[in-house]
Amino acid sequence: MRQIGSTPVTAPGWTANPKDGIAIVDCDVHHNFRHPTQLLPYLSKFYQEHLLDQGLHLGGYPNIPVRSNRVDLRGRVEEATESTPKNSGGDPRDFNFTLEFLQDEHLDVWNIDIAVLTGPPVFYGYSGVPDPDWGAALCRAFNDWTIEHWLEKDDRVVNAILVSPSDPPQAVEEINRLAHRKDTVAVMVPMGSSRPFGNRFYHPIWEACEEHGLPVISHIGGGGGANRNVPTPVGHPTYYIESRMSRPYVASTHATSLICEGVFEKFPNFKFALIEAQQMWAVPVMWHLDTDWRAIRDQTPWLKRLPSEYFREHIRVGSQPMHEPEKPEQMYQMLEMLHADETLIFCSDFPHFDWNDPVTVFPKLSEDLHHRIFAQNALDMLRLDVEESNGSPNP
Repeated sequence: MRQIGSTPVTAPGWTANPKDGIAIVDCDVHHNFRHPTQLLPYLSKFYQEHLLDQGLHLGGYPNIPVRSNRVDLRGRVEEATESTPKNSGGDPRDFNFTLEFLQDEHLDVWNIDIAVLTGPPVFYGYSGVPDPDWGAALCRAFNDWTIEHWLEKDDRVVNAILVSPSDPPQAVEEINRLAHRKDTVAVMVPMGSSRPFGNRFYHPIWEACEEHGLPVISHIGGGGGANRNVPTPVGHPTYYIESRMSRPYVASTHATSLICEGVFEKFPNFKFALIEAQQMWAVPVMWHLDTDWRAIRDQTPWLKRLPSEYFREHIRVGSQPMHEPEKPEQMYQMLEMLHADETLIFCSDFPHFDWNDPVTVFPKLSEDLHHRIFAQNALDMLRLDVEESNGSPNP
């Protein structure tokens, strides 16, 4: 049996020496179905007919049609889909359809110890469909499909339960249904929402998460209707590239709301990760919040500490897409301002075109900071059965 974490890739800034414990936890791996009809066995007869008649009808911005994923993998996926029936809906432009593909092209290549499945972003529109029952049904079906086809075949692969924030009672029901599973390490909620996440409307979801020791991983995207995909304070962008530039606004709004509306005072053991929204947004949020809170703290009397202290203890920031400053020293400065040793978690965003591999994403880091970003910050956040002393999996 392969020893976890024993043979890392050799590359500049990365060691090939044997090591103990867990070295890489990837908090954002997108798995996907070849065609929505693969969810049919996991839906009720009513929703089976709904899917066949209406499709997913989730909406969203058009992405890059052929280059939405890594072009160097295109040949691999075309080989993998040669045996797929022509009428199955298989499309080599969007992939990571099977666990075997993930193992061959990501887990084994980079020696990933733990990969958190976060689902396909094109599916996140479930969080904003007008019919909340349909959104909840899609989440249940996708979670059950993931369990059968991904989770029970490789211990390195763990799951963030997909739930729709538009209907907290059904989200809580889904969390309670699956929280007993050891391969469940978090709850996944798309950032596209009708309210900022600190709003008390969502508190039943956060309460269930804390009860089960599950953090939330919130990925950019989702929403629907008037709140489609990535909203901005001044309306809806025209093009996909504009929506990418608006991601930090969304993350900073949610982080500010979670802190200022007292979520972490109410749920003191709860952690919340905001991923695929870049990183620098977190720095001015912490600075600006601390300054304003000192002047107008009477509006939030439930806050007992500086807002930045809540941020550093409870909020985690994904490393993808990583900023690429003009000068290497600016990267080190950014990591220091971000308190990256506490807040930053590694996310590859595999298999998308703008993914980050674990070797070239950072300049050379100190051994301690490297371990914090690539493993320990995630181990401290996720509900994983590991020994705290060295990050080694329990037998």
